[in-house]
Amino acid sequence: MDQPATAPAVTWTAGAVARMLGLPPSTLRAWHRRYDLPLSAPQTGSHRRYGRSDVDALLRMKHLIEQGLGTETAAARAFHAGGATDVETLLTAVRQLKLDTATALLESHLVDHDVVDTWEHLCRPALTALCGPDADRCVDLVHGLSWAVAAALHRIPTPASAAPPVLLACADGDRHTLPLEALRAALAEHSRAALFLGGSIPEAALRDAIGRTRPAAVVLWSSRAAEPPRRLRVPRLVLAGPGWPRRTRKAARPEGLAEAVALLTEE
Repeated sequence: MDQPATAPAVTWTAGAVARMLGLPPSTLRAWHRRYDLPLSAPQTGSHRRYGRSDVDALLRMKHLIEQGLGTETAAARAFHAGGATDVETLLTAVRQLKLDTATALLESHLVDHDVVDTWEHLCRPALTALCGPDADRCVDLVHGLSWAVAAALHRIPTPASAAPPVLLACADGDRHTLPLEALRAALAEHSRAALFLGGSIPEAALRDAIGRTRPAAVVLWSSRAAEPPRRLRVPRLVLAGPGWPRRTRKAARPEGLAEAVALLTEE
């Protein structure tokens, strides 16, 4: 039986990368000429092509230079084997509203790390850094970072499965969908299909969705104080997020993403 063809990796031209970095193309050419930057993307023509990990490394290099490192030292550190996107590099792209760059950095991180690791060590710290005392002044950045995180997570497809799915929804009135986006992607990595209904789902609509899909489990997210639903007939109910009471009858209360994934993928 023939194997399906693998989709080609996404690459960018030098001009596109220079725009993502906010640099003149001549600077990018000079970096290559002086420091012999290694590229991971296959080079089949006369013009350079850049993969996600290359953009990641260049963003690290630019960030290190902005922090005062010499260009040669920054190049060596940024392109060192095993280097990974750090929170400050991601935030640098977001603060400049270079959301395509932020998405590329997140996608590159997901190549070498799973969703739980990326969420806990990159996404959450970056969101926390933007949600400090001046959060009202940087709503655009929070929304931009959230968009980039969701876009990167959407690259992980939900697996086709004959088994009943896990149903994911935000409680009525709650529109903080990003944690459930992360849970859907993390479950997909474990070959567990999940159907995400989105933000602010009224209980009546949730009951209708349960009747249509016959899910194996329902995960309800709430980031603010909420009362657990009383009339949901499902094999397993999981209440995620800080809004639910600490102790609830007949419902699991995972502490975080890793625990939720383990709970929903156990045999």
